[in-house]
Amino acid sequence: MRLGMRTDLELLRNAIDIHVHSSPDLYRRISDHFEVARAARDAGFRALVIKSHNFGTAARALMVQKEVQGIDVFGSLVLNLATGGLNPVAVETAIKYGARQIYLPTVDSANHASLTGGQIGQHGKGLVVQGGWSQYTLTRPRLHLLDDRGQLTPEVQQILRLVGEADVILNCGHISYAEMERVLPAAHAAGARKVVVDHPFFTKLSVEEQEKLVAAGAIMNYTAGEILPRWWRVSVEDFAATIRRLGPQNVLISSDCGQLHNPPVVEGIRLTIQLLLEEGFAEHEIRTLVHENAAKLLYE
Repeated sequence: MRLGMRTDLELLRNAIDIHVHSSPDLYRRISDHFEVARAARDAGFRALVIKSHNFGTAARALMVQKEVQGIDVFGSLVLNLATGGLNPVAVETAIKYGARQIYLPTVDSANHASLTGGQIGQHGKGLVVQGGWSQYTLTRPRLHLLDDRGQLTPEVQQILRLVGEADVILNCGHISYAEMERVLPAAHAAGARKVVVDHPFFTKLSVEEQEKLVAAGAIMNYTAGEILPRWWRVSVEDFAATIRRLGPQNVLISSDCGQLHNPPVVEGIRLTIQLLLEEGFAEHEIRTLVHENAAKLLYE
């Protein structure tokens, strides 16, 4: 470390955030794509992956990358209603645009409704569509991955094959633990080796369930959003203790920031780093969590 450099700021150098929200979006965001990329680059980040619940971001990432040099900016696709739900054609198209992460349903999943009790495409006071949804959209069926026999649908199986062939990240989104149990072995059978379980405290996974998913080959993505006020799900102490229990090699840290009620992305990562330092994590462990594990997903 350079003399006089703060440890939290030094650990931002080469950070990677695979869960970034920015505008334009249907939800109010604190930064646009260019602003968040410039801020992350100036802080020393290596890469970002931009996410939207309602549209693919791979083409936008290409434009941001052209304008903002010195950082890698990648896009993703979330399989919600606006992109056709569990739509293999949308997945194939996004991958051809260069998407590095494919999300299974989030705010339109059946499990999201169970978690939040909210309307389609929204989450309480903190994630509200500007202008609201039409009655038609509000009454669309929630998205399920399993058929009536409890098996993955043919569309999901094709999505897993496409993800495996492209060797990109499969993110479990907001689906249920029961669905994850089906997805993990099928994903690995299809060659999809980079499976991420997002914000497991938000999706109310027990520590034991997280351990089983890690044993099945997933990596946990712990987010700043889970310890921030609006969507608080876990104490800092339990957040840190569960990382210890699973092992830093099985967890990565991202921000899930960009909302008006949360800090900007760079600050979300910085404060999480600082809290982990205060909980006794060594610098090399934080580099594993914030740099190395995400780098394996994006670059190996």
